[in-house]
Amino acid sequence: MRIAIAAVTGVLLAALASFGVVHLANASQSDPVIKPLYNYGSR
Repeated sequence: MRIAIAAVTGVLLAALASFGVVHLANASQSDPVIKPLYNYGSR
């Protein structure tokens, strides 16, 4: 019984962690990139 409870707890923690990571990744990508990646100067 303890193994089943530990397995269910592990699955729930993994699901919450993955949801949090996906949420943070989507929130950080919502900001548009305004500055150029490299400054090559005038050509």
